[in-house]
Amino acid sequence: MYQPNSYQSQGYDPNHYASPPPHQKGYAPGPQNSRSPPPLQHPVPQHPILNFRADAASPTPQMAHHQPQGNMNYYPQQQQQQQQQQQQPAGAYAPPNSNLYSQFGFNDPAAQMGMQFAGTAMAQGQAYVEQNINRWVNVPAVKHYFNVNNLYVINKLRILLFPWRHSPWNRMARRSDTGQMEGYSPPREDINSPDLYIPVMAFVTYVLLCGLAAGRKGSFHPEVLGFTASASLAIVFTEVLLTRLGIYLLSIPSDTSVLDLVAYSGYKFVGVIVTTAVKQLGFGGMVTWGLYLYTSLCCGFFLLRSMRYLALPEAGTASTMNPQRKRRMWFLLMIAGSQVFFMFLLTK
Repeated sequence: MYQPNSYQSQGYDPNHYASPPPHQKGYAPGPQNSRSPPPLQHPVPQHPILNFRADAASPTPQMAHHQPQGNMNYYPQQQQQQQQQQQQPAGAYAPPNSNLYSQFGFNDPAAQMGMQFAGTAMAQGQAYVEQNINRWVNVPAVKHYFNVNNLYVINKLRILLFPWRHSPWNRMARRSDTGQMEGYSPPREDINSPDLYIPVMAFVTYVLLCGLAAGRKGSFHPEVLGFTASASLAIVFTEVLLTRLGIYLLSIPSDTSVLDLVAYSGYKFVGVIVTTAVKQLGFGGMVTWGLYLYTSLCCGFFLLRSMRYLALPEAGTASTMNPQRKRRMWFLLMIAGSQVFFMFLLTK
């Protein structure tokens, strides 16, 4: 009796896969000439299976095990880094910026040398500029006048427009541990301290406002801005020069710097801006002239009280005795009265 083999017991028909002998033609497959089929072979992958996960930066150990020798250059950058690490002896020095250069693609030693040279040149250039600027301008002293905050600016503008409501007017001095005076407190800490932030911002605003006024009249030209800025700076320079000359002629012992005088002279731009803005809004001549007189008197009163420490030192010294004291008082009154004339020129 015919016994089915293991393939037939599983539903496998060997006659279907039997191949006829090459010397027989017209051969029909039958059970008497059947052969067992070749064993099934699964294909072996010749390339590693790529892992598209974000955290998979390198092939897994299983993939590296099945990867053939002919495909070792599939990860050239990683292989090159491993070879460099193997060739580098233990304890060798590595530049601190080597990783930074490699991240940006500067693996070439010439490129790294160029980057280091550029950084050194920039540092030397910055040091040269700071050295030459400090030769002509005292940068720390200028920073002192710009040490302000929002609260100081608001209160200072209120004092400039309503000076009779402010008290006291004495500046706050900074003293050392031994009690010696080292200077005055910055504007952030002392409301009576002069600053350069408000004068500079008011000067720029005034120039732009004059350009706007010329544009409304139809006569705007870029030269208007330059002429306005030059004329305004000339007025400030003249006032500072006259004040400095009066201090010298009256032999007033004072350590007030030129920046203090520039700050006091620049405060008049606040009143000029208010007067010019009201004039551009279309108010009548009476309102404009009344506001001009008010702002000029406010500026004069502010300078009279603020610069009192400059012309009149502490009482009891020989420099405050008559008639020298009267001369200095007239000098302060002249400074306050000149604001009416200078503000008239700026308003026109």
